[in-house]
Amino acid sequence: MMFWLNGVQRSTSEPLLSPLDRGFTLADGLFETMRATNGIVFRLDAHLDRLCTGARLLDIPLPPGLRDHVVAAARIAFVSGYAHASVRLTVTRGPAPPGLAPPQDPTPTLALAITPLVPPASPKPIVAAMASARRNEYALTSGVKTLAYTESVVALAQAKAAGADDAIFLDTAGHVSEATASNLFAVIDGVLVTPPLSCGVLPGITRAIVLDLAPTLGLSAVEREMTEPELALASELFLTSSIREIAPLVRIATTAIGSGRVGPVTTKLIDAYAALVREECAA
Repeated sequence: MMFWLNGVQRSTSEPLLSPLDRGFTLADGLFETMRATNGIVFRLDAHLDRLCTGARLLDIPLPPGLRDHVVAAARIAFVSGYAHASVRLTVTRGPAPPGLAPPQDPTPTLALAITPLVPPASPKPIVAAMASARRNEYALTSGVKTLAYTESVVALAQAKAAGADDAIFLDTAGHVSEATASNLFAVIDGVLVTPPLSCGVLPGITRAIVLDLAPTLGLSAVEREMTEPELALASELFLTSSIREIAPLVRIATTAIGSGRVGPVTTKLIDAYAALVREECAA
């Protein structure tokens, strides 16, 4: 892993974080996980726009030159041999005295970690379980990529213990929401369906790309509420995220989805997405 703290490249073995940093004590911060190919971060501006939206809500001032910092670091990682990489950008409110009240003049902490990736030869089919908890679509931070991921951590651990790869949340009204760190799509009666943001869904960068790609491939796509039984009736399901990209979901618990294999719509979108990455991240 290559690591930068507040713009300075450091070793991960150094004691770097203040024990009073609110990201550590209160999960008071935001993050973006991006994917770089050939030293170019795919859809960097979309990720930074989402980060800025969250920062405005949390009233965390972002340091100047953030985009340039990420671009330069990704290039350094590529020159060091990282042809494909995960790029994790974390911003916290910074160190402050104990207590919930935010400091009046915060000094944010900025951490950037870049880790090499080895893309699989073919998409790995995913098996999911239904999470026992619910996404709260009424939460103040619903749809914001904050550091508070404990619920997803527990849901994923429970899913793994049950022999699954991921967990799918419903929202408080019982509608399908999302997976622990991915958005969800279904092919129902030939239409590509994904839950709307009103169901507590994170506005995923890959999610938005798939919605844009669909009509170019002759696919009808809608954002609408879905019920859990509809998932079992879908001919195809897949999950999307910046690291997973498009991952076919072939089974929920013991219920096979469609043929139980990667479907034609999913395959078409995987190929189109890969072509888009190649186009935008050409060396």
